Amino acid sequence: MGIALVFVAAAAAVVLHRTGGDGPRFAHPDEWDERVVDLVEFVEDARGLRFDHPVFVDFLSVDDYRAAATADAADLTDDDRDALLRDVAVLRALGLATGEVDLFEAVNTVVDGSTLAFYDTDDGRIRVRGTELTVGVRVTLVHELTHALQDQAFDLRRVHDDRLEDAERLSLRGIVEGDAMRIETRYVDQVLDDAARAAYEAERRADAASSEEATAEVPGYLTASFATPYVLGAPFVALLDASGGNGAVDAALRDPPTTDEHLFDPVSHLADEGAEALELDLGDVEVHEDGFFGPAAWYLVLAERIDPFAALDAALGWGGDAYAVFERDGATCVRAAFAGDAPDDEVELADALEAWVAALGHDRARTLGVDGRPGFEACDPGPDAEVELTERTRDALALPSVRAYLVAAAAGFAPRDADAASCFAGAVLETLRWEDVVDPSGAAFAGDDFQRQMLDAMLACA
Repeated sequence: MGIALVFVAAAAAVVLHRTGGDGPRFAHPDEWDERVVDLVEFVEDARGLRFDHPVFVDFLSVDDYRAAATADAADLTDDDRDALLRDVAVLRALGLATGEVDLFEAVNTVVDGSTLAFYDTDDGRIRVRGTELTVGVRVTLVHELTHALQDQAFDLRRVHDDRLEDAERLSLRGIVEGDAMRIETRYVDQVLDDAARAAYEAERRADAASSEEATAEVPGYLTASFATPYVLGAPFVALLDASGGNGAVDAALRDPPTTDEHLFDPVSHLADEGAEALELDLGDVEVHEDGFFGPAAWYLVLAERIDPFAALDAALGWGGDAYAVFERDGATCVRAAFAGDAPDDEVELADALEAWVAALGHDRARTLGVDGRPGFEACDPGPDAEVELTERTRDALALPSVRAYLVAAAAGFAPRDADAASCFAGAVLETLRWEDVVDPSGAAFAGDDFQRQMLDAMLACA
């Protein structure tokens, strides 16, 4: 799992599942809360599955919700605290954080500031922030009820099952969240009338502004890592849905991809690509963690410092990698190497790394080769180093997400054709600017001009 995601991803997963473990399954009510009966019926019909039994839905005060959703620092062990300090050092080494960062508090801030409800697979309860059933809360409940239904059908404790590889767990988490987003979007489109939809959009904008304010001091990479399963999971599930509906999504929940590249680049799913594991020559050092870095990690690291389109092009050539976090001369360091799908992909990644090192903002990083493969090594410059952040990672996932939705759209004219999907997505992206992609109004994607560009690309690539 790349870029010190071991803690960050686990903490972010609190929205779905807070405590982990394989304990006994939970007690449940005999009947549904009458306030959610219509939502339950919608979720069952939209998802093509039936609940085995009702689940508790707890409407909590803001303070009680915060206590339920966030972790308690008193539960941290000394090893946990050492790991958190090391994770911060890794983020500084990669130019994704600067100065002193309380990573534990930062993750709690993201979780508390970015959620309205969560489903806990330990006790099978849905917990909701607040006691008022607004239209936004109803939409959120559709999302969380979908998780409860998934859990009863597919056992979502697997998201935290150490018997699965890190990349497989990340893939499963993305499909779980993407499926729930698919059903909540269907609820908005099919059930809400114009007035309710307008109220929902207003509430959503207000919640987004509140979340942005609450997380303003949190490094952008942390908010991006929290959003990854949602932002990349939704278009991947859209592709599954387009190819086989609920049945295709069910199959992916039972047997998720073994590499999270399939979510970052759905073309790799169409082409049924795997991943090559590399060996790093580290010598005699203390290694704290190692494994796959992952294409999303390569992209986010590069996009913080270089043009995001160039970063995306480089990361899309991913065919496998290796990374390790280790100690050298009292400093926490990261080494990673990249295997391309083709030799040209490795040349492109090497060029991107050269530009990244030049723009990093500290002198503790260098490019290197590992058995002829491009790579880098970066060490923590320390909390006193003055390293300016671009914070592009806060919005950077919008670009691969747009591309993934375009790949899903290509299923309409070229089902399971990886080359046509790649051609189509690339042709449309060439017509967009970074400002278009991150514009929250989505203006560039509305209107006749964009539709003509889509049609031209479809005709050229079909």
